[in-house]
Amino acid sequence: MNSKTPPDGQAILQRIRDRRGHVWPLHELMAELDPGFLDIFDEAYCYTLGFEPAPVDGSLAVKYRELICACACAMAPVPIEVTIHHLERAYKAGLTEREAIEGFHSLLIPAGGIALSNGVRAMLKMREDAAAHAAGN
Repeated sequence: MNSKTPPDGQAILQRIRDRRGHVWPLHELMAELDPGFLDIFDEAYCYTLGFEPAPVDGSLAVKYRELICACACAMAPVPIEVTIHHLERAYKAGLTEREAIEGFHSLLIPAGGIALSNGVRAMLKMREDAAAHAAGN
């Protein structure tokens, strides 16, 4: 029997906010129903995407880790904002638009044209949003 005290869901949500700047509704539900799983999920997420600990020399760069996530999101039935979120993080980590489009091109063979289209639509939406923001809208 495990006598370990279960982690506090609200504390985990705060840790997620501190690390990522936001929480998703799925985090809030997991915090309520199964904070132990959310704790494990968050640690795996942060380790995998290079939040904490930072990747060591010779590891896959954060920009490519985030591009892989953006590509996976383009293949899945997720809101476009989730794909954009990972693209924004990839760009902040140094990914270029050329690298992004080539990442989405790579979806054509294993995932098809719809996944490619979803990724490119996310890039276009980001450009549209940036132009609207620059215009003061």
